[in-house]
Amino acid sequence: MLRLLWHHAVRQWARSAALLTGMLVAVSSFVVLTATTESSKLTVTGTIAKSRGPYDILVRPGKAVQELERSAGLIRPNSLTDIYGGITFDQVGAVRRTPGVEVAAPFAALGHESDTSVTLIDLAKLVPRGTRATFELDRVWKYDGGLSTVRQERRAVFITPHRLEARRGPTVTRPSAGGADFESAQTNRYFEVLPSGRRREVCKGGVRVEEHTTQLVNVVTCLSWAGVTDLEPLSGDGKFGPQTLVYTGFPTTRLVAGVDPEAESRLFGLDTAVTEGDYLSPKAPTPVTSRPADDPASAVQVLRSDRAARDLELSVTLTRRGEDRPVTRKRFEAGSLKPRQRVGKVDELGGLLFRPTSPVAYDRTDGGTLRPRTVERPEHDETVLPLDGQDTWFRRLMPLGQNRPWGSPLPKVVGTFDPQQLPEYDAASRLPLGTYGEPALSGADARSRALLDGRALRPASSPTAYVQQPPSALISMESVRWLADHNHLSYRQNIAPVSAIRVRVAGVTGADEVSRERVRVAAEEIRERTGLHVDIVLGSSPVAQQVVLPAGENGRPELRLTEWWSKKNVATQIIKASDTKSLVLLTLVLVVCTLFVANAAAASVRTRRAELGLLTAVGWRPRHLFTVVLGELLLLGAVAGVLGTGTAWAAGRALDIDVPPGRALLAVPVALAVAVVSGAVPAWSAARARPVSALRSAATTGRRTRMFAGVTGMALAGAVRARGRSLLGAAAVATAAAATLLLVAATATFRGTLAGSVLGETISVQVRTTDLAAVATMVLLSTVAVGDVMYLGVQDRAAEFALLRAVGWDERVTTRLVLLEGALIGFVGSLTGTLLGTVAALWLAPTGGGTELVVPALSVIAAGTALSALASLVPVLLRRRRSTARLLAEEGV
Repeated sequence: MLRLLWHHAVRQWARSAALLTGMLVAVSSFVVLTATTESSKLTVTGTIAKSRGPYDILVRPGKAVQELERSAGLIRPNSLTDIYGGITFDQVGAVRRTPGVEVAAPFAALGHESDTSVTLIDLAKLVPRGTRATFELDRVWKYDGGLSTVRQERRAVFITPHRLEARRGPTVTRPSAGGADFESAQTNRYFEVLPSGRRREVCKGGVRVEEHTTQLVNVVTCLSWAGVTDLEPLSGDGKFGPQTLVYTGFPTTRLVAGVDPEAESRLFGLDTAVTEGDYLSPKAPTPVTSRPADDPASAVQVLRSDRAARDLELSVTLTRRGEDRPVTRKRFEAGSLKPRQRVGKVDELGGLLFRPTSPVAYDRTDGGTLRPRTVERPEHDETVLPLDGQDTWFRRLMPLGQNRPWGSPLPKVVGTFDPQQLPEYDAASRLPLGTYGEPALSGADARSRALLDGRALRPASSPTAYVQQPPSALISMESVRWLADHNHLSYRQNIAPVSAIRVRVAGVTGADEVSRERVRVAAEEIRERTGLHVDIVLGSSPVAQQVVLPAGENGRPELRLTEWWSKKNVATQIIKASDTKSLVLLTLVLVVCTLFVANAAAASVRTRRAELGLLTAVGWRPRHLFTVVLGELLLLGAVAGVLGTGTAWAAGRALDIDVPPGRALLAVPVALAVAVVSGAVPAWSAARARPVSALRSAATTGRRTRMFAGVTGMALAGAVRARGRSLLGAAAVATAAAATLLLVAATATFRGTLAGSVLGETISVQVRTTDLAAVATMVLLSTVAVGDVMYLGVQDRAAEFALLRAVGWDERVTTRLVLLEGALIGFVGSLTGTLLGTVAALWLAPTGGGTELVVPALSVIAAGTALSALASLVPVLLRRRRSTARLLAEEGV
């Protein structure tokens, strides 16, 4: 039998060469594509392994987990500043004693502290020197990227070239919202000294409460180019130089948080970001010695951010009284609006009083867009809010704790720091969970981007606004302990003042398998020891989330914004998705290879039907026929495997793909496996051969079919008559179509529906090239398979086409007949593959929708139909080379 196999292989060298070539291309392509798929998987794993943020585990109170985090794994930016207490110092100690914990950095959001910032308007730079006039000063504040506007009351400013003398006037008080005396101020009377020596009183009007700021200010600000002399000085000689500065104060708030200076230094390198003064000391508050014994106070060391996080802009217009035309206009950016308190000084004018806020609640649309809920603004609240605090509220001011001691600790700014000087982390893992990052929301549609003029929406100043401030004033954790012990915090915070613990695990280098296991063990141990909510944030990544911000009360229209949230466990999801994608691609490549060879094997059996019938007639049994056909395929498979090993290795070198010798040798068992699987059905068909049916002409084989009129009907009849070959061709096209659609779905999966993150985007860009190569190879093999199917069909129906040509059919009509039949096979195959690919894509991304696949699916169907039609051109061109008389003679027509 071996001699017979060799004899057939040598005698039918053309057929054997075709089968060998098909198997060689199939197995070598399979080996190379598996190498590219493995390279893609290693790229994914390697990228993820290098991705690591500042900390690996986040420990929070159980009540801090909001609904969006439970349902979608999403955490809003600066969410740590929405947590006010819930963790005790004993639990912090338990976390630090957990094996494997390298750094445990507690964070305590204490609340928002009211303060006053000032900006100086120098009239010497706005009007000619020596001017004597009264000016009206208009101040317009803008925030929300300039979309919201607050106009303060006009302020009168008098300036004279003559010297001014000031005398003390009566004391006035400003009533609080509840009616009790809240603030008092000493008024001044100003007298202008004329060159004649005569004095006349100017700047009459006393003081008033300024709108929006609730500060006591002079009705008329009195300035002099020559200076002011105080006739009743409190200290010194009472003489001052030229006074041309107008002080404009405005209330602000800053979020105060407690940190462990040493842990913060190890985790974020906070000590390296100090720009002025000293780094934060771990010491507890110290008594203020300048205070009298009956009015004791303690100073709390504060490290303050020197970067204005307020999205504020002040426009000043100066107009001479009685005139309409402005003298000048000047604009002040947020960076020029300086805090009143200086570094190294104890602020004895205002103590620390912390005001917590509630977190933002959201409504979620069917498309996943978030709409923050607004809250009702109370009519009366003694808290002095910034200008934007008079706008729409998204957070409530939580009530102050009861039984607070009289008086508050005094802040002492020991230094300033610049958050932008903190170390950078990998962009794919830099979390909005970071402590000091400032949120910046960009426009999500053309309208919003145009309204914002391309700028980002940043925090203004009010704690009730949507965009949350990062902590801009830090105190030590020992100071937090002192505040809690002395009842200066809310009731919950006095008991458990820590909001969260950020944990770095020892020995973790990234999101690789070993590091993830170390973090998992440490997280489980922390949960067991503390009973707190523990999240593994290693492998998390920023994700773009659309937010619809309702219109504000001061001019801001509704905006559609992109906000960067954190999505937990992205790395694990991507690795799983990558593994699934690799498995699917390998399976589809193998399916295409098998279908390609099966089609060639079926063609070989069909061309040998006379020979097989003759062997049956002389006494060969079915098992012998089965062995001959399958054995010949195995022989060719062995040769194709050996040749495929060298071809795969050479192709890898040429394409710069790592194909190691061990993987190249995989071509041999793959070729044999493909030969067995693809040849089983044709060999079984050969074993069923009967002498009479095997020797029957091809024109008379098969069941009697119904006659179809027209070219389309004949094309359909031809495809149905050779249904076995047609199904093989359609199956090859279906496999390629499913692979193409899966490539689109995998890209969308990494970008949005499954990962939807910076890390996912990074990986999707890296793996797309190899995936395209795999799918392109499958498309090529399937197209050749359809061409082979049509070639065999044209060969079997050669006499039919010759007869049609002889009776007068135009050559273009018969060509259209073949092209329509190929297009029909391609349409059925691509439609089936598209449906299967859509189902698989939805399985890969169960949380995403399928609407984004509609256009790619229609494109795949159209491309599959067109490529199959083009593949049918080759047999048409070959048929034209044979004369009509010869074809009729060969078939005996």
